[in-house]
Amino acid sequence: MAGVSAERQETGVVNAINNTVKKNKKEPIVVEAGGTRVTNVIGAKKYTGRQSSGSEPYTDVILLTKNKKDVNLSLKGEAAPSLAGGGLRGLEAIVPGIAGKFMKAALKKLLSIGLKEGDKVPDVYGKISNVEKDKIVVGNKAMGGPIDYMYIGPMDVKSTFDDKKSILSFNGTLTESKKYAKTHELYFRLRARREDQRFDPEAENGGIPKIYGKSPSRGDSAGRIVVTDSVPKGAVIVEV
Repeated sequence: MAGVSAERQETGVVNAINNTVKKNKKEPIVVEAGGTRVTNVIGAKKYTGRQSSGSEPYTDVILLTKNKKDVNLSLKGEAAPSLAGGGLRGLEAIVPGIAGKFMKAALKKLLSIGLKEGDKVPDVYGKISNVEKDKIVVGNKAMGGPIDYMYIGPMDVKSTFDDKKSILSFNGTLTESKKYAKTHELYFRLRARREDQRFDPEAENGGIPKIYGKSPSRGDSAGRIVVTDSVPKGAVIVEV
């Protein structure tokens, strides 16, 4: 369902922009959300590539501008958005060594709180240092980026157009990616891919702990790492 919702959000933004440009006699418009504006927009399209690792790309929607400079947007929902993906390979492509550092810290923490082989694993969060936040949020070309703006808003996209000022306003918020990284505490979140995955302190891949054993039902043998700006109360947290 998450994928369906994301698709609805992306389609809503792209259609609203393209339909408005068409009604505006193909003249450039201003795209506005949460007080932030992108000018000289003449169209929009969905990003169709993948990360070099094969994972979902950072960019979701591309704004086309009159000066031919593409503006990359990452679209997210309002509830605890995952800000970046790509797993271990994706993180390593941006900041070499950081994924292994996080996974080793996570394993050490889980063992220190008494987790035993076969136990259910709580989600583990790793606080990202200020030095690395910018690189991870913005991404790079190999990750299907870099991202110029984060767009966070409802999955049901709504917009209004001021034809006198040529401003198309959305019911979300646009924030420059570098500003977002600077103004938010960011965390890695490690979670199971399947409900029946359990703790395996010996599982590893290339010397990097995997934390999770193989799912009996589906065969998945690793967890999933994303980046988020929120941590629930009482969460297991490590420094990265």
